[in-house]
Amino acid sequence: MADDEKKRHFCEGNKCLAFIFVVVIAAIVTVAVVTFVDKEIRTVHKYDNSKLPWWKQTVVYQIYPRSFQDTDGDGIGDLNGITKRLDYIQSLGVGAIWLSPFYSSPQRDFGYDISNYTEVDRRFGTMKDFERLMNETRKRNIKVIVDFVPNHTSNESMWFYESRRYNDTYKDYYIWSPGIKRNGTNKNDPPNNWLSVFGGSAWKYDEIRREYYYHAFLESQPDLNVTNKEVQKELQNALTFWLEKGVAGFRLDALKFMFEAEDIFQDEVGLGEYEYDESQEHNLTTNMPEIYGILRSWRKLSDGFKDKHGVGERFIVAESYGLTHAIRDDYYRAGSVPFNFDLIMKLNNTCNGHCVRKILEESLAGLGPSSEFWPNFVMGNHDRSRVASRLGADMLDAMNMMLLTLPGTPTCYYGDEIGMTDASYTFEETKDPQGLHFNKTGYMNHTRDPERSPMQWNDSRNAGFSNGTPWLHVNPNYVTLNARSQSESNSPTSLQMFRELVKLRKIASFNNYNITFIDTAQPEVLAYIRFGLGQPKYVVAMNIGGDNNEVITDFSKSANSIVGRVSVMTPRLSKASGLKNKGIKLSQIGLRGGDGMVIEVLP
Repeated sequence: MADDEKKRHFCEGNKCLAFIFVVVIAAIVTVAVVTFVDKEIRTVHKYDNSKLPWWKQTVVYQIYPRSFQDTDGDGIGDLNGITKRLDYIQSLGVGAIWLSPFYSSPQRDFGYDISNYTEVDRRFGTMKDFERLMNETRKRNIKVIVDFVPNHTSNESMWFYESRRYNDTYKDYYIWSPGIKRNGTNKNDPPNNWLSVFGGSAWKYDEIRREYYYHAFLESQPDLNVTNKEVQKELQNALTFWLEKGVAGFRLDALKFMFEAEDIFQDEVGLGEYEYDESQEHNLTTNMPEIYGILRSWRKLSDGFKDKHGVGERFIVAESYGLTHAIRDDYYRAGSVPFNFDLIMKLNNTCNGHCVRKILEESLAGLGPSSEFWPNFVMGNHDRSRVASRLGADMLDAMNMMLLTLPGTPTCYYGDEIGMTDASYTFEETKDPQGLHFNKTGYMNHTRDPERSPMQWNDSRNAGFSNGTPWLHVNPNYVTLNARSQSESNSPTSLQMFRELVKLRKIASFNNYNITFIDTAQPEVLAYIRFGLGQPKYVVAMNIGGDNNEVITDFSKSANSIVGRVSVMTPRLSKASGLKNKGIKLSQIGLRGGDGMVIEVLP
């Protein structure tokens, strides 16, 4: 009998049907086993990265212009300095920069006291300098996000000048009160006990208008009356001005302070006499529901704006510390992304791997495909001690590894990519008004100067920041800790690792919500899996808070594989092991304190 005839006879019988049935059942069982063994596959969410808005695909790099690069020798960084350093920024791989204020200002709070929202302060350059910066960023496909301060202005703004003189147009641009008589005195006292974030009463008596005005921050920063429709128009006009210049978004400063209780004769409960406590609720002065209506109007403005610069969807991020999840979600629903400050506010140098995992799980709770709320994480900024000082220089690389491999959009503060540390300044050297509010024994707990020291570019005079005298002296460790030495080093450095991680996080496995935390017996170890449907799976593992003794962890069961390939390692581990880009057993991953790895899981 011929072979083809044998096959035909076989498939005409029950044997063929039985064979086909067995194959189908085997295939179904195989898929089921894989699906239920590999728990990530059961919850995986598919994303088309090409359809994600730009701000979901990038790292945001915060620049404090005063301290980034000075080009005119006055010791203060400027817009041309940022333009000068764009090639460096591009080399990091980041797709967006956020600029702290550069608007016209008396600089009593270094730009957060704005006198004109649509002018460039002469210290930072001119509008032509800004336009040149925008042109150069577009050439490099770098978006520009600008700070916007809707809560208050400078007391030297034209609006306040006219308001304190009771000009009909501007008289209600700010929050005024004649005060109230207390304790049987003839003189009126402030209407309530509200405190300024900088310490002391939030009310200042004005001799010209003969009323008190409210200031949540410095007395030179009077709060706007944002319930006034004309004030709302002014703010919207300012936003429109910068949208026309091509900015890609706004970081909204001190947003939770933008409205206050309508009845300003109410006292807040439990306040001290002078120092502001962020941990308190402040239910009459922060997170009032009127905020969300304003946010929605600004979202509508930005979405409807004619995009002549090809920017795409604008990014609106809100600075608001200490939010409950319910308030956080209200910010999201109103069209903004509330900054997640948990890695600043809750993470300290006593927190180990399991402690960090708890913080992350709480932060990510309620975010994801079911809500469509996109996560974000911030490790450092211009108001908080630098990562390398706050958490320890030995933890810097592990912290950057974590920041750049978590779901969502990460924001990095200039200099943290090289591990800059807080600089030391005496009380006499202190420039920060928050520090100056306190005496010589208390200023160090409040000054923000240490984290604002000039960028350490190289080992030349003033770290390459300025040919003049810097507004704050450069940290003396710049001689050995600077961007050029780390970039040119033949040995692994923090900067090189940062660049590798930024490049890695652009792939689909990291550009989604998917994260599975790995249970470890070792409390020092933080580990999780990042993955995407049809994409490589990665184990990210770090030893946080441990000592120099190596901790061995088995990740093979969690990864559903016994081998992997090291994609990125912290510099010290890379120098010691030589395992980068090499195969590794997932059952024997050794990490000392501050070590970390990103491992691609192999079949």
